[in-house]
Amino acid sequence: MDERVHPIRISMPLGGVVASERGERPLRSHFNGEVCAACNNGWMSSLEVSAMPVLTQGPRRGRITDAEATILARWFAKTAINLNVSQPFRLLVDGPSRHALATSIPDRFAVHLFRVRKQNGVFDWVQKSPDAASCPQAQIDGIRRLMELTLVTHIRIADLVAVVIHAPEPLRPTDVTPDGTARIYPLPDRLPAWEGLPFHDDYLGPFTHIDLI
Repeated sequence: MDERVHPIRISMPLGGVVASERGERPLRSHFNGEVCAACNNGWMSSLEVSAMPVLTQGPRRGRITDAEATILARWFAKTAINLNVSQPFRLLVDGPSRHALATSIPDRFAVHLFRVRKQNGVFDWVQKSPDAASCPQAQIDGIRRLMELTLVTHIRIADLVAVVIHAPEPLRPTDVTPDGTARIYPLPDRLPAWEGLPFHDDYLGPFTHIDLI
């Protein structure tokens, strides 16, 4: 909680310039003021307790279990929602998805994992739109709007990185794919092994695209 971060907002339409910054601060200063005490001390606290052993165990070996995948996916989705609500970025996770997380993982989410070689502290994140899209010519205008409404969040905890997707209708979250990652939610037919997770040099590495062709 005392790790210091320096959040900035970059405008890609303006060529990647820094649009705003909040100054260096400890992670403990980031909180979602919209969370009520009942949720914060109830299901959110229980989820933190469940996720802690999965996030901190080491070294991780063997196939990721359904239970581990579900806990991680829900925890990373919760963290992506808190970042989206508390940081200076477009609010892209709608109310129904935010509230449904109290009992399950909302169906607009997908979560992918990979490992990273380069680390700077314990925690890093970025919120962005998908990097590219493939669609029929007649759908170009519509897909541009859907890209603006799709949230892609990279969240790094030490060497483990989750790419959390929240997709608006009519997109399915599985239509949005980060290259070189392993999906853990929606649960695939076969989950990856911890030691088999793809590696990237940087937590921003995977290129995310929407494929409607």
